[in-house]
Amino acid sequence: MKKLLSSLMMVSAMFTFASCLKSTDDNTTYYDDTAVTAFKLGTVNQYKTTKAKDGVTDSTYKVSYSASSYTFYIDQLQRVIYNPDSLPYGTDATKIVCTLTTKNGGTAVITLKNQAGEDSLAYYSSTDSVDFSSPRKVRVYSNSNAAYRDYTVRVNVHQQTGEEMSWRSTTFATLSTVGARKMVYNASELYLFGVKDGQTVVFRQNGTAMEQLAPTFGADAYKSAVALGGYLYVLNGGSVMRSADGSTWQQMGSDASLTQLVGAGSAKLYALTADGIKASADNGATWAAESLDDDAANLPTDNVSFVCMTAKANAQTNNLILVGQRGDKTVIWRKVEENATGAQSQPWAFYTQDDYNKLALPFLANLQVMGYDDGLIALGGDFSTFYESKDQGITWIATDDMALTSAFGLAASPFAMVADSNNYMHISKAGSTAVWLGRLARLGWATNQEAFTE
Repeated sequence: MKKLLSSLMMVSAMFTFASCLKSTDDNTTYYDDTAVTAFKLGTVNQYKTTKAKDGVTDSTYKVSYSASSYTFYIDQLQRVIYNPDSLPYGTDATKIVCTLTTKNGGTAVITLKNQAGEDSLAYYSSTDSVDFSSPRKVRVYSNSNAAYRDYTVRVNVHQQTGEEMSWRSTTFATLSTVGARKMVYNASELYLFGVKDGQTVVFRQNGTAMEQLAPTFGADAYKSAVALGGYLYVLNGGSVMRSADGSTWQQMGSDASLTQLVGAGSAKLYALTADGIKASADNGATWAAESLDDDAANLPTDNVSFVCMTAKANAQTNNLILVGQRGDKTVIWRKVEENATGAQSQPWAFYTQDDYNKLALPFLANLQVMGYDDGLIALGGDFSTFYESKDQGITWIATDDMALTSAFGLAASPFAMVADSNNYMHISKAGSTAVWLGRLARLGWATNQEAFTE
């Protein structure tokens, strides 16, 4: 009985399925509108160049990488599809597999060249490679075939590795009699403090001119020129002076123990004294001694540089790096500056010199250090070599990427060095009328917004 019931149920199901197949109802909906809604690249090839084993000739090799993380914008008004962040230099754009998504499942065709060099249309396939070395036309048909929309696809590839460094100079006749100098970048303007006729004079760059401003200070005041919160500061005979434009100055405070202003964090000024470091949280009006984790005899006395680097994990925390020379040694100190409410003050930590660190910063005549490219760079001696540190001054590597042109004059001399908000380095030697500008190519590339809050 159970077997008979089972057989009857199976026969009934077969008849029901057959009746469904014979149905003449058509529920498919066709649409006239169409668009490309997404575009993404797959794995692409890249050709890289390196030095061969002989260290002289170049050797080229191929690697592959996934380009799926490169966002493509779709401008529906202009009907253009493009990647704002260019693919790396050396990417082979002649053979790229892409994924193209259309609205309502519309059909896409791509304009290609036939054997006669004429334009022809080919159906898009997510498995076929396409030559995107030049702009490519894509046409998308609606699934009703009643309408279509044309797009231009541009796959942008960097034409530089990004490590190229180009230098150019501007001559300012007003600097011809200025000796030792220091440059400060403040509120989008470049200032140069230098010694002229035994006094510190102040210049402000105005386009192609270096304008000398009226104020003068003591001969050593130029060493103390720093910027904080849109203001310039100098130490002049124990008095802390402040200016918003380099022309009009106001005394903010005085402290006879200060020997040199060295720099600023987010909200504090820092200065060297004969036996330590002091800080001011009220624009130089009052000063308090900072704690050190080592002997003050290890603090720098010459060629002092100060760099403030905002911590990547906390915008209210800075890494302060103090670099300079004492006698025949290069000395480096570091402080973690906590600016959150209730945060404790951290001491200055001395980088102990020992034989274990084989990559310590060497002693360089006229040493200058500044923040650049998410790290530190140092220059001095005969200007032949930049040194770079990515670990806040612990280790340093000589780099060829930023080499100065021979026209700069590769002979040891006091000089000034600063970077502006556009990542240009400004370098000028004592007694020279020239200010040299240089920038790593990739630091001039536009960055695109990837996170949105509204």
